[in-house]
Amino acid sequence: MKPIQFLIVLALFGSISTHAALRPDKVHSADSKKSGSYVSDGLFVGGDRSVDDVVVRNIRWANNPQFERLVIDLAGTHGGDALAIPRAPYYQVAVSPDERRLVLTVWGQPKLEFAAPAFIKSLKKSSVIGSVELLPKIEKDSWTFVIALKNNGVPVEVFELKDPVRIIVDLSKGHKKGR
Repeated sequence: MKPIQFLIVLALFGSISTHAALRPDKVHSADSKKSGSYVSDGLFVGGDRSVDDVVVRNIRWANNPQFERLVIDLAGTHGGDALAIPRAPYYQVAVSPDERRLVLTVWGQPKLEFAAPAFIKSLKKSSVIGSVELLPKIEKDSWTFVIALKNNGVPVEVFELKDPVRIIVDLSKGHKKGR
C-alpha cells in the first residue's frame, strides 16, 4: 500500500492518538468462510494485491436473525488478462466503535457498476446501519465508502467467498464480542 493510501485509511478510520494507535492485535485477516468470529474494534484486511482490474457489480444488504449482511459482488480481470478474478482484490474494513462506523476500501482500480439508489433504499430497513456514504473515487486504484452505525460497539465479521467473488460483512445484532 502506498503511504498516501495508508494515511487516507487512517484519516477515515478516525483520529489516531498515541494511546489509540493501530496495534498489531487490532489487525485481522479476513477469513475465506464464515467463522462466527466478530470484532468490535480494529481493521480487517483481505484479498489479493495482484488483482488490478475489478468491477464492483453490486452491493447488497440482507437481514438475518442474528446479523445483518453486506455483500459486495465483484468481477473483473486478473493481471490485465480477460479472465474472471479468482478472488477479491485487496480490501480493508476498518471498524471504529467510537465513531460508530465502518470504512470499507477496495483496491484494484475498481469501476463502479451498481445501482446506488437501490442499495441505499434497502438500508432503510436496517436495525444496525444508520446510513451509507458512497464517496467519489479520488484515487485511481481504490474506492472507499462509509457505513454509519446506529450504535457503537457493533461486532463485525468479514470474510470473502469465491464463485462468484464477493466480500461479506456481517454486523451482529446481538452485540457479542469475538476475537
